[in-house]
Amino acid sequence: MKLLEIHIYGFGKFIDFHLTGLDSFVAIYGENEAGKSTLMAFIQAVLFGFPTRQQAELRYEPKTHDAYGGRLVLQTEKAGIVTVERVRGKAAGDVTVTFADGRIGGEAQLAEMLGGLNKTMFQSIYSFNLLGLQEIRKLKGNDISRYLFAAGTIGTDALLHAEETLQKEMEARFKPNGRKPLLNESLQNLRNREKELNGLKAQNSRYEQLKASQAALEKEQAQIRADLETFRQSLQKVLHDIKIWPLFAKRQQLAQLLAKAGPVKFPVDGLQRMDRLAEQKRSIGSRLTARNRQKQALLQKIKEIEPDPLLEQNSGPIEQLLEEWPQYQQRQAELDRLQFECEALQEQIERLSRMLNLDEESAARVCSLDLSVAAKEKLRLAVHEYERIKTEQQTYRARLKELEDRVHAIEQQCSRLENDFVSEEEFRGLAEKQQQYGKKLEAEAALEKEQKRIELLRRMNTASKQSSAQMLVLAVILLLIGGFGLFAHQYLFLALSVLALAVAGWFYFKKRNTAPLEQELLAITREAEEKSRRLQNWEEDRGALQAYEQQKQLREKWKQLILQLEGYQQQARDIQNRQKFLLAKERNGREALDRLKENFALHRDFQAGQLMDAFELLVDLSGQVRKRVGIRQKLAQLGSMQSAYQEKMAQLWSTLQVRWPLLQEGILSLKKALSAHQERKVLYHEWQNKLLEIEEQENLLQIEKQTIDSEMDQLLHLAGVKDEEAFREAGRNWQIYEQQKNQLAILDTQLKGEDLDGLASRHNADELKQEQLALEKKIDEQSEKLQEINRSLAEVNYEIARLEEGGTFTEKLHQFYSARSVFQEDAREWAKLALAKELLSRMMARLRETRFPQVLKMAGTYLNFLTDGMYLSLHLYEGDRFYVKRKDGVLFSANELSQATAEQLYISLRLSLAEALGAEYPCLLAIDDGFVNFDLKRTGKMARLLQQISKNRQVLLFTCHPHLLDLLKGTHVIRIENGRLTEEKKAGL
Repeated sequence: MKLLEIHIYGFGKFIDFHLTGLDSFVAIYGENEAGKSTLMAFIQAVLFGFPTRQQAELRYEPKTHDAYGGRLVLQTEKAGIVTVERVRGKAAGDVTVTFADGRIGGEAQLAEMLGGLNKTMFQSIYSFNLLGLQEIRKLKGNDISRYLFAAGTIGTDALLHAEETLQKEMEARFKPNGRKPLLNESLQNLRNREKELNGLKAQNSRYEQLKASQAALEKEQAQIRADLETFRQSLQKVLHDIKIWPLFAKRQQLAQLLAKAGPVKFPVDGLQRMDRLAEQKRSIGSRLTARNRQKQALLQKIKEIEPDPLLEQNSGPIEQLLEEWPQYQQRQAELDRLQFECEALQEQIERLSRMLNLDEESAARVCSLDLSVAAKEKLRLAVHEYERIKTEQQTYRARLKELEDRVHAIEQQCSRLENDFVSEEEFRGLAEKQQQYGKKLEAEAALEKEQKRIELLRRMNTASKQSSAQMLVLAVILLLIGGFGLFAHQYLFLALSVLALAVAGWFYFKKRNTAPLEQELLAITREAEEKSRRLQNWEEDRGALQAYEQQKQLREKWKQLILQLEGYQQQARDIQNRQKFLLAKERNGREALDRLKENFALHRDFQAGQLMDAFELLVDLSGQVRKRVGIRQKLAQLGSMQSAYQEKMAQLWSTLQVRWPLLQEGILSLKKALSAHQERKVLYHEWQNKLLEIEEQENLLQIEKQTIDSEMDQLLHLAGVKDEEAFREAGRNWQIYEQQKNQLAILDTQLKGEDLDGLASRHNADELKQEQLALEKKIDEQSEKLQEINRSLAEVNYEIARLEEGGTFTEKLHQFYSARSVFQEDAREWAKLALAKELLSRMMARLRETRFPQVLKMAGTYLNFLTDGMYLSLHLYEGDRFYVKRKDGVLFSANELSQATAEQLYISLRLSLAEALGAEYPCLLAIDDGFVNFDLKRTGKMARLLQQISKNRQVLLFTCHPHLLDLLKGTHVIRIENGRLTEEKKAGL
């Protein structure tokens, strides 16, 4: 898959951004925040969908534009050139895939085109940046080997993290010798519950006997309840039979009547069908009469209408001439308009010729002049250059006058300042007084510093005295404690108090030795007082200080004015030199304009500012002359067409043997005659068709009448009668028979089949009453027996409850089953985790045995090239440990390599994995500044390696380092800045 074109409607800072003609190796350069990461995110978003608002990834929705999304043009092996467009819509955006053959698809077609490649796989294998390299810097020891192994198998360490997570989850649930994991605690709890339950069972012999009695009584209780339910159901059945006995008796009576009458023969809905057929027969008769009258009237009208044969023979030429008549009128109007336009053009040509001071012959030759865009641009540039020189001369003259005024003003200011200067000897005396004043300020600062030090020493002395008082109080307390220990014979307290008293005494005498501190304080205080007296006796001249500052400011201002004066004088000299140069350019520009006037046949009196207007007038005049030639050609062509039409019209009039002297009147008469002929012809055909239609309707009505007679005869035959009156009498008898059948059917719906079977064996309702009384007696007897069993069962339950000591046995039994259920649930969760870890391990082993050897071999080749033959090959041993073989045969583990070499090993594995999956997923490579830690030599090697890889798959390299572009000779380089394309070229050119 190769990316040919990128068009961003709106994505982040990119608005209407377009890249076309992308090569197999493209370097996209831009400084920080230029939009490289945004462009990389756009490619992923179009292929795999915009991130949803719930995801942590940025959506890059534009802040100042409504458009969101864009399209990519891809070159694929199977589908050819495909355009993928994704815009704002549902969460991931609405995608449209347009194939080379015109087919249009959506997400399903895009996924099929990508061959199952998703966003996670793309980021893990075909897209990498500094993040992977930063992960290597964070790892230590064997973690580096495991990370590199993951990079060479699936492109990411997600499976390794998953395996570690599963192992931690399993250990949190169970350890063979652990006690705190959940499964270990559940197993110990289950064992304790089982031990308590077995202890209660040993004391339960009486309990088992009572439980057996309880079971026997409950069984007998259930049997009696079943018998009661059977008797009650039988009673309900008897009561139901008593209720439906009247319906059963009525049904038996109706069945006897129907059997006596026997079956009645009559067609279904016979009376309604007979009435309907009779009505249809009367309607058809009246319709036949009406059709016969219409037929006679049409025959009379057809005889009165006949088309004109002469007009019928010439109808084609007539229609053609009538159709061409509007065109004839349009051509005539066009002739008049063109004639008027030609006269107007002649007036405009004469007016323009006068404005340009051209005669008629010169105006006709204007079309041969070079009035192209290039000639106009040449004239415009010459005029612009000449006017620019004139304007620049005026500007420099004004600037020179302004500089002369400023120089004069500055010279006057300098003269006034020099008048205010004192002599140099007096100025040096003022400077010495200023130096004396500076020494006084330094003495005041030193005095202030010593006063702060005196204050600090005083605070330290006071704190020392307070500490001595506290030590004295502490010593008194310790003496009291020692006296108590001696009195109470607690010698340990006595020894501790004596020791603490000795330590406190040592600190007390040490703190009281403050003589050196007080001596230092006294010396510093005397020195400060001496400095203070000297400062108080210091005499200073305030007026001299102010005079010195004023003179100093005057001299500084005079120096600045002198510098300005020199700068203005230099600018004036530069302007004078520039004016000489512009004067020569003005002469050259005037000569160039004179040559252009001669080329355009213009008079030399035209000023430079008028030349562009004169050129526009020449262009207008040339266009008018060409337009006049075209109009004259059209006039000749239209006149020929009008003459041909008039000849055809005269020939038609001769054929029709009529005289129409005027063309307009002849066309109107011809149109009227043809219209009347067409109307008669259309009316004649309509009446002929109407006559055929009436005849067909008459035949259909005759057939329908015969069909009705046949149906009526069939109904009489089905009823077994010969005339209509007998048919209607048989129908009334059939209706009475059907009513009785319907009543019997209604009773059959009210009485079920089992009801009929049960009542058929009964003789009368009294038999059912006697059976009801017998069942009620049995129910009363069984109810009394059930009450007796319930009392016995209650006594047994009371004994069982008393033996269970308030439910202890039941509670322990419930606790045991509950603990066993918890243990089984925890065991199932642990088994799921163990199964998942086993499947994950098998998959990693399969990858190590199938894919990884190929990746390892290719990665070794890449690493050998990048390190210039320093490292020859890669090897993987048990425990996913990487070893790199140096050219001297020494093996190094991954954590023994330098940081840069480990990163080169990581990139080699990623590139080799992409190559190994090339046949399955022919996707492009996107790299974002993955080589910033390489030295210049290995960076050059990496550039050559990517150029070699780009022969088989497209490589997009995003970078912010300009030195990397110097190593990519001949590579397609795109420079972007703030979301815009600033330059596009080949590197090294």
